[in-house]
Amino acid sequence: MEATAAAGGRPSTRSLLPVAAATVLGAVLRFATLGEQSLWLDEAISVELLRDDFAGMLRAIATSESTPPLYYVLAWPWARVFGTGEVDIRALSALLGTATVPVAYAAGTALASRTAGTFAAWFVATSPLLVWYSQEARAYALLVLCGALSFLFFVRVLERPSRGALVGWVAASVLALASHYFAAFLVAAEAAVLLVAGRRRAAAGAAAAAVGAVGLALLPLALYQIHS
Repeated sequence: MEATAAAGGRPSTRSLLPVAAATVLGAVLRFATLGEQSLWLDEAISVELLRDDFAGMLRAIATSESTPPLYYVLAWPWARVFGTGEVDIRALSALLGTATVPVAYAAGTALASRTAGTFAAWFVATSPLLVWYSQEARAYALLVLCGALSFLFFVRVLERPSRGALVGWVAASVLALASHYFAAFLVAAEAAVLLVAGRRRAAAGAAAAAVGAVGLALLPLALYQIHS
């Protein structure tokens, strides 16, 4: 007999079917047309960097990029396995974009309800803008995924400020910052709320300080890239 509810408030198998369908649709929308357009200028720069050896790629990021290195750290081994063709290299972003769909469901559920989570999952799956940026060999899809994870753990910290939730928020926020500098806007806002409205302000302060330390460590690279 199929379970319609799970113990401890966990979603039943049936309740997860819409989310699974949204994830499948999100994957189809992202992967189906990866090769329809040639690589554009910024993607070509990404591919050129990824064809270098690992150390050379990291050195070149400082002068040829405007983002932190996390995307390239992930894409470099991906390119060694799958190649650097249009579909090959864009597939990483498509996979990251698809993974964001269930994360959106979890965040929406934690913030409001399972219904809200389901709507969030379908929105992320079908959003033309999110689909578009999930088809580029750039850091955007990684930024969205890490930002969504940061928000998910942020909500969990507000509701149940456990050590695990705080560690998750720190890890996701650090990854978001290492993906794109624009993540600082999201992470700073979350940190401010945790410090003002959180129930464990001392722990939240330590977590925010850890994330801030990573942001400060990235600042010299960002300034160098601006002036290169």
